[in-house]
Amino acid sequence: MIDTSLLPAFLAVSDTGNFSRAAQRVSLTQSTVSQQIRKLELSLGKSLFVRDTHRVVLTPAGIQLLPLARSILDSIAHAEHVLTDSQLQGSVRLGIADDFASSRLPAILRSFRRTHTKVDLKIEVALSGPLLDRLRDGALDLALVKTLPGDHRPEPLLTQEPLVWVGAADSLDLAKVRPLPLALHAEPSVTRRIVLPLLQKAGIQGIIMHESSQISGLRAGVLAGMGITAFGRNFIPPDLVVLDAQTYGLPDLPSLNFILARRSGPLDEAITALIKDIESRAPEWERRHA
Repeated sequence: MIDTSLLPAFLAVSDTGNFSRAAQRVSLTQSTVSQQIRKLELSLGKSLFVRDTHRVVLTPAGIQLLPLARSILDSIAHAEHVLTDSQLQGSVRLGIADDFASSRLPAILRSFRRTHTKVDLKIEVALSGPLLDRLRDGALDLALVKTLPGDHRPEPLLTQEPLVWVGAADSLDLAKVRPLPLALHAEPSVTRRIVLPLLQKAGIQGIIMHESSQISGLRAGVLAGMGITAFGRNFIPPDLVVLDAQTYGLPDLPSLNFILARRSGPLDEAITALIKDIESRAPEWERRHA
């Protein structure tokens, strides 16, 4: 039988890839986390991690356990909420950048809504620039958005996402055409403001053949052979493939920086609770492309 008290340590090591950071996350000593992982491995009769001098990675058994462990702890948290009847109330207006919402929104909201059923949560999905404008205007409480490399904002970096060139599998030769046909977000777009200057610096003329303010619109344009684009590696829509920059003579792209921006003024308990919930998931996102 699995001792569920050992699962938080397992998830912490999996998410952070490091026993020291995992210990900080679950407020235990590093030796205690190591002991708990060993106890869990002994109870299952399988190794869950491969350890080397640089990082800790999941074994096949660990990969199998990961979604089950999350589900078990989510169920426990839900049961505790139902039985204790959390009294947290209020409202939160959350803006999320389109690409992030397309891939990670359900995971961000699932546990929060289960735990805080009396909180009125409103979601707005848009480009990062307009979301920051609405945050400044007081129309949003929080905004999970992209920022340009080198932007100096008061909020700490939440996570990073490698930016890669992307095209349709049956139109890969478009990446060799000059001027380079592009499918990009309409202004204001952080990705657009990264891609165009880098192409110019590399001496490559780009011509925007297709624009859209939504991920689905960009996907349609790329699939139609209108041009290539750039997406975060873990945000790539179905049917599109990564293009190797060196193969097609394209400049390397930086990582996208994501922050969780907050409105000015005091924040109530519901907003603070959602901030903590989102920040606790950031190490998991980092691990996906570590």
